[in-house]
Amino acid sequence: MIGMNGMKAHKDPKLPPPIEVAEGPEWVEALTLLDCDVAHTLLAAARTLYPHDGLPERVYRRVILHFDRMAAHAPAAAQSFAEFADRVDAAMPLPFRELSESYRVAVLKGLEASTAFRLVQRSTVRFLYDDVEVWQAFGYEGASVHLGGYATRGFNDLDWLPDPPAGI
Repeated sequence: MIGMNGMKAHKDPKLPPPIEVAEGPEWVEALTLLDCDVAHTLLAAARTLYPHDGLPERVYRRVILHFDRMAAHAPAAAQSFAEFADRVDAAMPLPFRELSESYRVAVLKGLEASTAFRLVQRSTVRFLYDDVEVWQAFGYEGASVHLGGYATRGFNDLDWLPDPPAGI
């Protein structure tokens, strides 16, 4: 995958490719188990937990599609996702996804100790930051073993860091 900065990110070719996700509201049609409202609530939570203005909505949607796959394989995960959505939606008079960011943060802080929160938070970390498109946006080139390693690919070509002071 080549990004806007001209850098190419690599994922181990033995791993499955990223989940395709529609750009418009029809992305929820790809859900197999999660309810549309639960999916939108989880999407708002993922974006609130890990806000990156430069990332497109599709990477967060892909996280929710991963949640849907988890839920399809593990009934306990499905129950936790639904419980999480119910709890955050019941915390304020408006649905969670309609709240301002500061209110969403306050709601999430109130649930930090719950099992459902930990599942959502940890799963979001796993799926968001293991996305090649996110790597590309952050300037991470990804796996290199299948390309011969970093030693022959410019492991020290960081152009976004200043040069170190002389004598170090």
